[in-house]
Amino acid sequence: MKRVSAQFFFLLLFIGSEQSVFSQTFKELNDSLVYYYNNNDLKKAIVVGEKGVLQAQKEFGIAHTNYATSLDNLAAVYDATGEYTKAEPLYLNAIELWKKIVGEDHPDYATSLNTVGVLYYNMGQYTKAESLYLIAAAIWKKVSGNIHPDYATCLNNLGVLYKKMGEYAKAESVLLESINIKKKIVGSTHPDYASSVNELANIYLELSRYEMAKQLYIEVLEIRKNVLKETHPDYVTSLNNLGNLYRIIGVFDKAEPLLIQAIEIETKVLGENHPEYAITLNNLATLYESMGQYEKAEHLHIKSIEIKKKTVGEKNISYAKSLNNLALLYKKMGQYKKAEELYLKSGQIRLNLLGESHPDYAIYLNNLAALYDEIGEYEKAEPLYLQAQEIKLSQFGENHSGYAQGLNNLASLYERIGKNGKADSLYSKAIGLYKETLGETNPDYITCRNNLALLNIKEGNYAIAETLLYETNRLVLNNLSSVFNILSEEEKEHYLFNNMNLIDNNNSLLFHFPQASHSFYETNYNLQLVLKSLSLTNAQSLINIARISKDTGIQELFSQWQENKKELSRQYSLPVDERMDSLSRRITETEGLEKELTRKLIGPNYEQPTLQIKTTDVQKNLKEDEVAIEFVRFNLFSKKWTDSIIYAAYVLNKNDPTPVFVSLCEEKKLQKLFDSAGTTATAMVSKFYRGLEVKSKNTAGALGAELYKLIWQPLEPYLKNVKKVSYSPAGKLYSIAFHALPVDSTTVLMDKYQLQQYTSTRQVVLREQEKQNSKPQDIALFGDASFTLDSLQIVKGKTKTRNVSTSIYIPQNIKTRGRTWSSLPGTAQEVITINKVFEQNKITTKTFTQTTASEENLKALNNNSPQILHIATHGFFLPEIEDIKKLIGFINHENTYTLAKNPLLRSGLILSGGNYAWSGKTPIEGVEDGIATAYEISQLNLSNTELVVLSACETALGDVKGSEGVFGLQRAFKMAGVKKMIVSLWQV
Repeated sequence: MKRVSAQFFFLLLFIGSEQSVFSQTFKELNDSLVYYYNNNDLKKAIVVGEKGVLQAQKEFGIAHTNYATSLDNLAAVYDATGEYTKAEPLYLNAIELWKKIVGEDHPDYATSLNTVGVLYYNMGQYTKAESLYLIAAAIWKKVSGNIHPDYATCLNNLGVLYKKMGEYAKAESVLLESINIKKKIVGSTHPDYASSVNELANIYLELSRYEMAKQLYIEVLEIRKNVLKETHPDYVTSLNNLGNLYRIIGVFDKAEPLLIQAIEIETKVLGENHPEYAITLNNLATLYESMGQYEKAEHLHIKSIEIKKKTVGEKNISYAKSLNNLALLYKKMGQYKKAEELYLKSGQIRLNLLGESHPDYAIYLNNLAALYDEIGEYEKAEPLYLQAQEIKLSQFGENHSGYAQGLNNLASLYERIGKNGKADSLYSKAIGLYKETLGETNPDYITCRNNLALLNIKEGNYAIAETLLYETNRLVLNNLSSVFNILSEEEKEHYLFNNMNLIDNNNSLLFHFPQASHSFYETNYNLQLVLKSLSLTNAQSLINIARISKDTGIQELFSQWQENKKELSRQYSLPVDERMDSLSRRITETEGLEKELTRKLIGPNYEQPTLQIKTTDVQKNLKEDEVAIEFVRFNLFSKKWTDSIIYAAYVLNKNDPTPVFVSLCEEKKLQKLFDSAGTTATAMVSKFYRGLEVKSKNTAGALGAELYKLIWQPLEPYLKNVKKVSYSPAGKLYSIAFHALPVDSTTVLMDKYQLQQYTSTRQVVLREQEKQNSKPQDIALFGDASFTLDSLQIVKGKTKTRNVSTSIYIPQNIKTRGRTWSSLPGTAQEVITINKVFEQNKITTKTFTQTTASEENLKALNNNSPQILHIATHGFFLPEIEDIKKLIGFINHENTYTLAKNPLLRSGLILSGGNYAWSGKTPIEGVEDGIATAYEISQLNLSNTELVVLSACETALGDVKGSEGVFGLQRAFKMAGVKKMIVSLWQV
């Protein structure tokens, strides 16, 4: 993970040749070598280096210092390219020449020894390197004294070597001596001084002395920034080292910009086939892994390994570490066979190069043990864990984060095999060590606390578990606030998904322990207020701030981001073989624009106002006869993690000191009820509610009473004297029409209560801030669209305004063959009637029907939307591919639209001319295809719109993702800035 930043060799041009006379050709070759080397054009440097050796042999013979120098120079270039097998014989030949020419007590001979020591260090042959360094240091000290730059450089190299060998006391001692010498010679602002300080920081990082390491890394970064150019390799190394430190201690918002900056510089300066670039890729991959971005991490790890394999070879510690890091990722992804193969390969390399008492070998043992532990092969895991701990203890002592990690792992193993007493003791000890070495904000510290909390739930020690989780809640929220603002929308979803286990832990405790303290109930409700639809709220905030910014640079960035998203929308709709070759790069570029925009607009320390809302704020804004109900869905932990998904609710009224936690039902019971109702929306309506005939008021659906008993009846004891209920669903509850839920044969829920659905009950606080209008100013109506148009009509209907086609290909398959959207003549009367009512009230209306009810006219509302938008048309939502397979048996692989991963591309509205593309015809270039996906709608600015009415089928449907709610048309219009919506769960 960490790189060695110093360049330990330097070009030996003309050493020992001060008295020599040489030709112009020889001088030109050496000058060219220096030029190409300094400009990282190593291929040309090798060519002129080889010529230089031949020229030196021709002019001076093989017993001359200039010939020895030429050998050293060429070897140095091979060393820089990682071609060590070519460098070694050249260096060794040069050493023998220096020994014969100048003798064993000469500085030039010491320099050559030192340089070959660096080569052996890079090759992982540490014993050979140590021997050469010690001889070189003794020569310099004897000849030049102990206050000399060459002696200091050799000590620096020796310190780096000792760190690599795990001999940290020796490493610290010689590095401190090197630093003091350099400080006296060149001062404390010189790059040479910074180089040794950087190596000392690397040692402190290894020893988990993070605060000391951080201060030194920052000092080095400032020196290199001020003295060297920002394109200098040493400056890049400092970015890398500091970024990696921040990753280790969990400060991700500071880590990512540093690592990205390092990659950008290396791409320009070194190119993408350089070992240093590979190391930075590896560091960024590990950061993304820590943030839950597994696909990104895998891509970067593989790329890093490929580069290292080419440049440093497979018998190299850096290569072994990259294999190990990819194995760690595969373990997290559940790809255990791949992980085991990589671990074993990495371990063998480490054993061969380092021996079995080295800390790096202990890391391998620990990682392999953790893998066996996870797949249940405990008899293999325990001895490996114990062997790793013995190595760590002998090398580091107990006060080390790696030792704490081993304790946590052993505790987890003992818990699994029923040795809970041992596990409790080891978890507690690990927590103390993590706190001391990493600090409270570190993810490993938080994870260990969670582990101990779950063990105490298992043992029935609920009060102890509560104390542990209460503090963990605070730490997670603090971390969330520091990290969340630097992530893209997709990254936010991953981050939340990988941190939602805390919700499961908390709710599982309350399920078993209703006697928990008031503060714990309140903290859990606060957590719900923060996490529910957090990504949506954050995205809305970013877009709103960008739209009102007066900064031209921000506006250009925002505009480019929006244009990129439009282009991606078009690309996603094309068959895979017709998409642009650079699609993955465009995706990365678009995400980068979003993150850059975020950093410039709000920064990592921005406090989203809505996320500061607490339980007490919601209570203050509730009416006397109102309650807030926050539904939750969680995986239940009992004696172990069960397969039970539980639905529950936090009920909050104005006067109770804390929310009430009410357990409702298991998801399997709810799903069984849904399954018995049938697969179509029509069947569900008739069996759960009152049927399709409104006049049949006394025929409540046969299953409606069962549904009411499961999800609402348990809440009734807490709803006495309540008239208004503000609620936020979760999971499958999003597909329930609470308003129409039958209470008995004559009453539905909205007869008893005034119901208001929110994405989160924190919106109760915000509703008073929303713009209130006694009378709307304008309305736009879409209806009676001409779904079927020929190509000529479509082209004629094109507006003069610039537009980007977002064509959607729906090739023929079992489900769509021959299907087109039928006309909706009823919507014509619907639009006419509404239009008449608004005109009578002297409200401005715009009506779009037939060919004008087009996607182009809908998008023309961008930046100038009406207060009310009414759309009467066909809506669609296509389920995820797993569900489609169940329905139709197979999928035509060209149907990229139905196969889209993003649910916002699988839902939308059908407008004028939509049948042309829907039926499988190739859409007309430059013309909107009449299919407005949720993805496209989400990019519009409809912030002037107070209310959208989607008088269309199933417009409330979508994928339900964790705490974020429904991903479909609902989310799209909210991202576009719409305040309120009326949508449908079934066919209209």
